Amino acid sequence: MTLARLALAATLALILAGCQRETAAPAAPAKNTTNAAPATAAPTPQSTDTPAPPALAPVSDYVLPGALAPDLGVEQLRQLFGAGNVAIDERLPGAEGAEIRGVRLFGADPTRRARLYFQDSQTLRGLSLVVVDDPGSRWRLDNGVAIGLPLAELVRLNGKPLRFYGLDWDYGGIVTDWNGGALAPKDGDPVRRNARLGWADDAPANAAAPVGDGEFSSDDPRYPKQGALLQVDELSVSFPGEDDL
Repeated sequence: MTLARLALAATLALILAGCQRETAAPAAPAKNTTNAAPATAAPTPQSTDTPAPPALAPVSDYVLPGALAPDLGVEQLRQLFGAGNVAIDERLPGAEGAEIRGVRLFGADPTRRARLYFQDSQTLRGLSLVVVDDPGSRWRLDNGVAIGLPLAELVRLNGKPLRFYGLDWDYGGIVTDWNGGALAPKDGDPVRRNARLGWADDAPANAAAPVGDGEFSSDDPRYPKQGALLQVDELSVSFPGEDDL
């Protein structure tokens, strides 16, 4: 019993004694409860709110895939790249002239610009593809491939010849097969790293290189100079599907 309750009990006893016909003995003095155990406090109810995800550190190095992952949404992208550098774009270019809703990073800066496509283009959920295609871009793949890399250097990094579609159509220049080289997809890695070839900046107008929707090899003897005539014009990374979100 607390000191307050003891004092209240003593006071009530005195009042009741005064109302009785016979004189009662004086009330006993209240006991010293200085060392009494405190009353047990009621347990604090536990919050049922889901804790907020931890904040993401801003990106300072432009590597693909780097911090990009399929579970990132617009708010997480703003944490990574700054709110003013993340813009929803209703008309990102797609295949065969299509326009797709997505996100554009650093729209005013060609050295950092990138296009982001999502599995659900309306809710912008499920990051599925990141594309970089500006000359001089600071973005690079984490395997060392960068915009402007000559085909000959790409083959050297791979350690083996590679295959690609001929130029000058919708899918022109896309590398289709790394032939098991160092740049080939690794077993168990769901992220695919892609490169697309185009004409080198200094390629002459009448240069001979593979053109059209056929598949060609980097060591095709019909095009002995293609290693210098072609270069990486586009980088992209593609992520797993909905089952992995």
